[in-house]
Amino acid sequence: MLSLFRNSEIQPIGTLVLGCLMMGSMGVFANQIVQTHPANIVFLRFFFCTLSFPLIGLIAYPLFPRTTRNKIGQTIDFARNHTGLWILVGISMALVVALYTLGAVLLSVGLSVILLYTAAIWFPLTEKLVCHYLFHDLKPTRFSRAYYISVMLNLLGLLTIILGTTQLPDFGSTASVLGLAAAVTASMAFSFSMVLVRVIREKGIKTEQMIVSSAFIGSLIMLPALFLLPIELNSNNLYNAFGMGFIATALGGLIYFKGFGSVRTTLAPVLSYLEPIFGFSLAVLILNEQFTPTLLLGMAIILGTNLGYTLLDVWRSRHLLTELDP
Repeated sequence: MLSLFRNSEIQPIGTLVLGCLMMGSMGVFANQIVQTHPANIVFLRFFFCTLSFPLIGLIAYPLFPRTTRNKIGQTIDFARNHTGLWILVGISMALVVALYTLGAVLLSVGLSVILLYTAAIWFPLTEKLVCHYLFHDLKPTRFSRAYYISVMLNLLGLLTIILGTTQLPDFGSTASVLGLAAAVTASMAFSFSMVLVRVIREKGIKTEQMIVSSAFIGSLIMLPALFLLPIELNSNNLYNAFGMGFIATALGGLIYFKGFGSVRTTLAPVLSYLEPIFGFSLAVLILNEQFTPTLLLGMAIILGTNLGYTLLDVWRSRHLLTELDP
């Protein structure tokens, strides 16, 4: 199996896989925080993620002083030189993180992590609106017929999951309805963040800066919940909040982007699908989440469609490069 990869890629691939595993563990930590309002679980994720960055910097600086200084400089430059964009990116990603976390706590970790990938449904319309109203210099993507077929299949998977939720014992409860709404809305917000990825890349800004800006802005937005809604700060909750903010979000995100940027472009998007697979697997193994055949079918359609389109896109890119190679 390892022979399929280049020797120089083994370490970056391991880094990316580790990042996927760490990010996929978020829902497990979140669901083990007890006697705390879901809004404050979201706040704890943002707060501990924000606290993690100075800690990561202190640990990394003696080992990688130049890289650490560069990362800090990039963060400061982004906030100072592109303040409006920094705020917009932070609010957008904070909304994704908050809604996804609520979906994982109120509905299901496995469902929420898969539903996030239905962002492909909303992306074409979202991109057109962003290009028209916010960034006039950004040109909309020309989507192939295969992409729109994948959109239809994603929509089929989404509708199948919605149908499957009606078969759950707690169907109709406030938590299940709000959780499903949060998970679906998270995918819509994620489609907007995907457009912003294009914007910041064109400005030479690293994608991992989205984690930093969302953590700071999310902490500020959710701060009132700390004083208005129930929260239990016992040792178990603090341990899981640290795991949720530090391991699954801050460190996991940085490791993920480090690996994603180091693995060749034809392989990284495929390996990134390990994150929802890890998230789903951990939910089943640790949280004992159970799914009806209808829900499993819907999740399989969504994940299979997105993975299939990614593989097709990779194949087309390699074929094009082969034709252009003299």
